[in-house]
Amino acid sequence: MAPVKARTGHIVIEGKKDFRELSRVYPEIHRRVVEANRPFLREPDQLLPEILLEENLRDIKSGRKPSGFNRQEAAGMRLIFPIREDRKVEFYVSRPSRCQEVVQLTESISVVLKKAGLKHKVEYDRLPNSVRGGSTGGYAAEAPTSPA
Repeated sequence: MAPVKARTGHIVIEGKKDFRELSRVYPEIHRRVVEANRPFLREPDQLLPEILLEENLRDIKSGRKPSGFNRQEAAGMRLIFPIREDRKVEFYVSRPSRCQEVVQLTESISVVLKKAGLKHKVEYDRLPNSVRGGSTGGYAAEAPTSPA
């Protein structure tokens, strides 16, 4: 079951896959991330999402790790493709603070992948210090707060 709020939502494609597997679904994933960021885009940046889509698709179709959508807007949503030692395909959505939007967007992307037949697993708050107490495992309940 997905948490109510999270700082990061991770999707790991199962099996021996490479980035080419994402070529059919990446435009829809990108569109959903851009829509989540629409309120934060500045006027001069209106063409940037299209440019990033073209660059990322070129990398994906060549089997290379794409750059994702890693903008510097303070409250914006990011799509990050980390480098993994085991070479598995992973990406995650992040925001500076825990929020429902990360969970909603991650679950929405998961639906896109399921419809395309791509087996994957979803985890939340897996980055170091992303969950109170520094847990690096999958989704864990938030640590209880001490009484004031």
